[in-house]
Amino acid sequence: MEVVDRYGLALALVEAGEVAAQPWRDADHPVDVVRVVNPPAASWDELAARGFVHKPSVVSWVSGLGADEETHLAGLHRTSRKSIRQARRDAASAGLRIVLEDPVTPDSLDGFLALYEDRVAEMRFGVPFALDYRDAVLHGPRRFFGVFGYEGDELAGGVLVLECPEVDLLLLRFSAVSARWRRSSLARALYLAAMQAGRDRGYTRGSLGNEPNLLGHLTQPGLFRFKTGLGFRAVPSQECADPQGGDEADLVLRLDALSDPTMILGYAPRDARNRGGARLTGHLISKARVDPTLYHAPFLTSVTVRPPGAVPASASDRMSPV
Repeated sequence: MEVVDRYGLALALVEAGEVAAQPWRDADHPVDVVRVVNPPAASWDELAARGFVHKPSVVSWVSGLGADEETHLAGLHRTSRKSIRQARRDAASAGLRIVLEDPVTPDSLDGFLALYEDRVAEMRFGVPFALDYRDAVLHGPRRFFGVFGYEGDELAGGVLVLECPEVDLLLLRFSAVSARWRRSSLARALYLAAMQAGRDRGYTRGSLGNEPNLLGHLTQPGLFRFKTGLGFRAVPSQECADPQGGDEADLVLRLDALSDPTMILGYAPRDARNRGGARLTGHLISKARVDPTLYHAPFLTSVTVRPPGAVPASASDRMSPV
């Protein structure tokens, strides 16, 4: 067993054969999460019985852009459409301008990165990844454009978008909005504008990128609801040709370094609903009562809630089928 620090998370890396002995109990410091990387198939049942969730290590968020915006919006839940309409009304009533920049100018990019850095600084374990992309956005070789919202001369928010014509994909890479405009859900209006720009350029698929499959650490469960509300679905990143995509099994022991709830998207059992593909199921780990219906999504077979710790799924999960 090896215990490592992953952005403030005490993570115990163990082999499948070590699980029965629970070596993490003798660690010098409390462990937050126990992880088995690429667990062999023969160990899946035992790991599940001990409370581990077998899952893709990284998920990709993807969506078809649809023939036009109305087609895309028609496929969303009515509450999502209502939120989008309200965000656009708030922007219009405030006289906010949404502009597309291609290429992105240095002044606009620096203003966006400053806003992005401020937002990340508010996160418990935020990492400002976008700061490393300044030269790439301005000088290539890959092509970025930006969608920005301005209230007068002040930047209210923006999205940096990467074009991937070789795979017919528009990647909405980084986004940030000010605290005031976050309350008005400006991000929804910016994302919809970026997706329309993708349609105008002939793209049929969109992506919100990859994220570690432990929502409650670097990313939060609220983002799951935001992304699904825009019509995106999570899939194992290896299905999107991610060379670093793989599987792992996680056991969340405590939530001291995680949000409550924390969410994991695990592989669903390969039953009649799941033949021929990797379907996912949602696992909410929480010490409080959580309404699992808040995290339902069309691509999930079910959502379960359990407390942290090594509790067998059959004894602790409260199942809410989709």
